[in-house]
Amino acid sequence: MRLMGVLFVLLFSLNSFAALAPRMYSIILQGGLSSRQNQDSFQNSVYSNKMDINILYFVRGGPTFGFRYLIESRNEAGSEAGEAYGPSAGYYWERGWFILGHYDILSKIGSWTNGEGPQIDFGYLEHIGGQFHIGFQVSDRTTVYKTDKTSALSEIRTVKDTYPSATLMYLF
Repeated sequence: MRLMGVLFVLLFSLNSFAALAPRMYSIILQGGLSSRQNQDSFQNSVYSNKMDINILYFVRGGPTFGFRYLIESRNEAGSEAGEAYGPSAGYYWERGWFILGHYDILSKIGSWTNGEGPQIDFGYLEHIGGQFHIGFQVSDRTTVYKTDKTSALSEIRTVKDTYPSATLMYLF
């Protein structure tokens, strides 16, 4: 998280020069990649990897809406892989800052299905040439899984996660 703070300060200092690509309206493809590896209190290796793809209708300096698909893997409660998808809406400022809200209408991980819940992304993008942008985002996600395929007696499982991601965006 300290690295994200340094990147935030560095990119914030560049904000007076930054701008999004000079298109007023566009379709964008934005992807994020997050990978965390550390150890739990028993010195076991713990990882969480996520990749999301957003297809959005973009209005520079205005509202944005579209669709998001997320793939994830983690081993915090055994090795699990899953996916989620749902609608997205947000706002992109002309200086590169953005906020996106997502609502996963269907999410599954491991044996857990019927998940749903919100995610909020706050980030920054820097125009690097052509229609490409790179940046970072911090995401806060809560998902409630209602069904465990291996046990009918399982309670609801809630997964809360806050994580940084590297972000790449392309404007069509």
